[in-house]
Amino acid sequence: MKNFFEPESVALIGISRKSGPGSLNLMERMIQFGFPGQIYPVNPNAKKILGKQAYPNVRDVKERIDLAVISSPRETTIRILEDCVAANIKAAIVVNQGFTDADRRGNELQQKMEELAIRDGIRILGPNTLGVLNNFNNFTTSFMPVVKEKAPVGLICQSGIHIVAPAEFCGEIGKGVDLGNACDVGFYDALKYFAEDPGIEVIAIHMEGLKQGKRFLSLAGKVVKDKPIVIHKSGSSETGAKAAMSHTGSIAGDYQLLKTALKQTGATFLEEAGQMPHAVKTLRNLPLMKGDRVAVITYSGGAGIMVSDGLEKYGLKLASLSPETTGKVAELSPDWMPLGNPLDIWPALMLHTAEKVCSVALRAVLDDPNVDGVLCIAIAPVPEFSNLEVSQLLNSVVEESSSHKPVVVWTYGPNAREVRRKYESKKRIMTYPTLEIATWALSLLRDRFKIVEPGAQDSFP
Repeated sequence: MKNFFEPESVALIGISRKSGPGSLNLMERMIQFGFPGQIYPVNPNAKKILGKQAYPNVRDVKERIDLAVISSPRETTIRILEDCVAANIKAAIVVNQGFTDADRRGNELQQKMEELAIRDGIRILGPNTLGVLNNFNNFTTSFMPVVKEKAPVGLICQSGIHIVAPAEFCGEIGKGVDLGNACDVGFYDALKYFAEDPGIEVIAIHMEGLKQGKRFLSLAGKVVKDKPIVIHKSGSSETGAKAAMSHTGSIAGDYQLLKTALKQTGATFLEEAGQMPHAVKTLRNLPLMKGDRVAVITYSGGAGIMVSDGLEKYGLKLASLSPETTGKVAELSPDWMPLGNPLDIWPALMLHTAEKVCSVALRAVLDDPNVDGVLCIAIAPVPEFSNLEVSQLLNSVVEESSSHKPVVVWTYGPNAREVRRKYESKKRIMTYPTLEIATWALSLLRDRFKIVEPGAQDSFP
């Protein structure tokens, strides 16, 4: 996979002569993205493209080429791949559609493509793909604009939409690969590459159908001990399975059977696509939770009651706070206020500053040996009530603590988006849009601990 993600020279075969706004010219996009390597445009109808010499055939390029990107009509693809083999090119990305995602002729062409890969040893990514993204060396084969972020997250998908809009599908990514129809390079190959990449800490997978099943599952079971793998498998319904077949020619298979197999590897399996960004940022940024006991610090007594449903649903429980913990908060609270878990600090806020009360409460629960993780319910006020917003303070408390316990926050109020950004600014606290998602996030950290610490499930209190 190195030639796909880290090429020093690329041939762009079938590249358009058009450039400028709206042209979707891959070569122009690649240059703008900052690719430092050599680019060889191949188009028999042009002498120069964007100031670079164009070649009528890839075999006419006498320099070494690491990767070919093919974006020409499907009927020309096999011949072009044969030219790539003759030019000693070891990796090719086939961008164009119309193969197993289309008709009988498309199926025949893709079958020939697969046979060529086996016979001649060239690795083929696609067809029907945007290719790869590597933000660490400023390389992309996407003709669509992509975001440049150097996050330690590797994305494997079967649709370019996940690479073009990662924030909606998995959050920040550093590298991504769109397998498309996966005629040759598949999930196993991509997983192996990211597993061996020291710059990737979390592997996110959006899967339509799975070839290389046994090899992938075996590898995933080994990789997950070192790096979290988060998987969303689409096509759970009959309609969705048919859509997957139409989109990439993927045979979705028995959803429940594949779900069970993927979960048995230790991967985090997601029921809904919208869970991916929350799962990735949780596993990437927060310490693992060494038990199932959660302390809840809340501005709202009602919200404190609501959180119990989420805890129960995901196999967590309210921690039994020590007398020392509740005593520290009691010193700041009215005499009439009974304290337990959830720890309702609003009455104390009527007597003291939010910063003082929140710092005492958070330090106390982080130091409490009966607590494995913390969920804070905090207000996101408009600027004139900024004295109630304590994101900076809580980040400082977590930074100073030696407890290494995860802290998650659910914020409510009119300024939630801005306040969530402040909480996450140091990547020590993560925020979530609902209480249920916040409790679910803690359960992921508990489940992850069981995987990386053999026998941990037997030692939970």
